[in-house]
Amino acid sequence: MKNNSGMFGLVVGCVVALVAFTFIVTGGELGGKKVIDGDQDLLPVETSGN
Repeated sequence: MKNNSGMFGLVVGCVVALVAFTFIVTGGELGGKKVIDGDQDLLPVETSGN
């Protein structure tokens, strides 16, 4: 039973490390807020003809 829990911990550790690595490589945008770099990233604004 002790050997099985060690293998389980190793697998869970690898999965957590992989998710953390992916998050860092994507610049933190994975499932997070999008960083606005300029006007091209904003929604279009309609102006009224007053």
